[in-house]
Amino acid sequence: MANLVSPRLPFDPADNELLALDFALILELSPCAALAYNRSNDLIVSVNQKLQELSAFEPSALTGKSLSTLVSLRLDTNPTGKEARSIQLKTASGSKLQANLQIRSLSQTNQIVVLLFTPPTPPTEPDPQELSYAFFDTLLGVLTQDSSEAALSAAAGILHGAVRAQAAAAYLVNKPENQLVRARLATDLQSAQFPEKLALEEPPSLQPVIWNSNHSPTSALEELALVKGFHYVVVLPLTRQNELLGNLIAAGFGSPPDEDSLRKLTLLADCAASTLHHLARIESAQQTVRRARQVVQIEHAISDNMEEGLIILTPDLRVAEMNPSAEMMLGYAGSEVFLQKAEMVLIGNETLSSLYKSAQQGISTKAVNNLRLNTRTGKSFLAQILCIPIMTEGKLSSIVLLMRDLSQSEQIRAHNQQLEQRAFLGEVSAIFAHEVKNPIYSIRAGLQYMGMTTKPGDPHYDLVSRLQNDCLRLSHLVDSTLNFSKPMEYHLQPVDLAEMLPNILERWAPRLTRLNIKYNFDANPPHPMVEADPRALEQVFVNLVSNAAQAMEKTGGTLNLRVINGPEHLVPPQYDVIVADSGPGIPDDIKERIFEPFVTTNTTGTGLGLAITKRIVSAHKGTINLESYPGGTMFHVFLPKAE
Repeated sequence: MANLVSPRLPFDPADNELLALDFALILELSPCAALAYNRSNDLIVSVNQKLQELSAFEPSALTGKSLSTLVSLRLDTNPTGKEARSIQLKTASGSKLQANLQIRSLSQTNQIVVLLFTPPTPPTEPDPQELSYAFFDTLLGVLTQDSSEAALSAAAGILHGAVRAQAAAAYLVNKPENQLVRARLATDLQSAQFPEKLALEEPPSLQPVIWNSNHSPTSALEELALVKGFHYVVVLPLTRQNELLGNLIAAGFGSPPDEDSLRKLTLLADCAASTLHHLARIESAQQTVRRARQVVQIEHAISDNMEEGLIILTPDLRVAEMNPSAEMMLGYAGSEVFLQKAEMVLIGNETLSSLYKSAQQGISTKAVNNLRLNTRTGKSFLAQILCIPIMTEGKLSSIVLLMRDLSQSEQIRAHNQQLEQRAFLGEVSAIFAHEVKNPIYSIRAGLQYMGMTTKPGDPHYDLVSRLQNDCLRLSHLVDSTLNFSKPMEYHLQPVDLAEMLPNILERWAPRLTRLNIKYNFDANPPHPMVEADPRALEQVFVNLVSNAAQAMEKTGGTLNLRVINGPEHLVPPQYDVIVADSGPGIPDDIKERIFEPFVTTNTTGTGLGLAITKRIVSAHKGTINLESYPGGTMFHVFLPKAE
């Protein structure tokens, strides 16, 4: 089963809608014109208002576009750094603005980066209301943490330093117990000054609270601060879509933070909450996958060898896992569609949506046949789909989707039927050839006798000659048919193609020279070794050279034999043996059937040469295909490399 990928970013790259929202939040915190950029696919993810005003581009003209739309820039392998570089910024009007560029990373791999654009000369009087670059970097430090503990530790540490607190802590909501539970932090911020658990207010407060000792305490936390002698307490709620996730708390001596500091700290809380939300979603998805594996009880080995495509969906219809068969059917790797919406991967009609809805309600439905699905490339195929809801403790934990390619099954059935027909015809042809062989030999003997008794000028001389030629051709056809119908035995051994092919050309050299055919041979690597039956493999290339010579016997031409490495995706690794001629080419109506028995472009041929050739190549676990056009024909013979 495909391996799951756990992103290092707190942003789920597959969830574009939420991702755009989070990047919009980050960019609006920027002290200058800024954009978020994905280096892996060269796409601008989001832009802020300041950049829109500077470039005069509408957001739709930049979002989802290449970085070259705005700036001609090639980012190196490690593009981050505080140093500014001078660049030219393109505008909607076609003009260019001189600007300084700084880059900040949003991931440990530098996949997602923020580009900051400033004027060449910084303003002499900076706006005190704008965030400083230093504080912007601290917020990015919170956003890019890869665990809840790290994110809360970073945020609590920033709060502790910003308000010069004596102690700081972070709390997370525990809904079942209706409590706030103190989180474990990676750094010592004197969190033990606060209780391990706090009662959760109903309804919980979603606004920052600053209490100082000049006011009477209104909560247990403020009463505790008063008892411990603290002068102030700061409570920053961590909220996401009007839901309380937890609190950041700091207490200390002296004056509480002012309004400007509180604004910055509120942004800090927003960043921490965003990180916690996304980390929770990733963890939830991973837990769903683990539960699904346990419930369905499908071992990796079984899943990987299933002919049916297996897809596991989360309850909200996102792809959690795919087996290799599903990947092959749809054209996607499981890792690249992890947590993608099912409707973006499994593209079908409304019947598919109804299956999803039934499964989400815990209802199993019968398998649906002849449902047309679209692959990544846009091709469609008929499939059988079965949706199975998996319930854990009465709740939907996952949806298992089984998919069978019906078009493939239909192709296999038709192919098997064709093979049966060919086998039957082969048997009939063999019997027929055997029965007519002796009469043909008798006719040949009679014609030979008549040929000896007739002389040139005799009225029957030309007729006897034509009958002798026809009888000889018929005899060759019968022999070829009998040979074709017999099962062939192969004795494999190492064969150097760089030795075999030149020897064949050398034997054919007199005839090729007589027909005014030039010939060439080239091998790269110099000694391509294959495991083959030398006699059978030689027959393959003799047939191909013979066909090429026949194609050029009237006009002459060039015959090229080459051995090169086959495409890298072929398994096992293979050589590509190319036999190319400069003849007239093969007619379109014959191309598709050229490897079938008794199909030929030569009136004197038997039509079995290429059929035998293909059978020999297939027996060597290779393939042969044809490229033909007016002015040339090229055969590709792919053979596995010797180990």
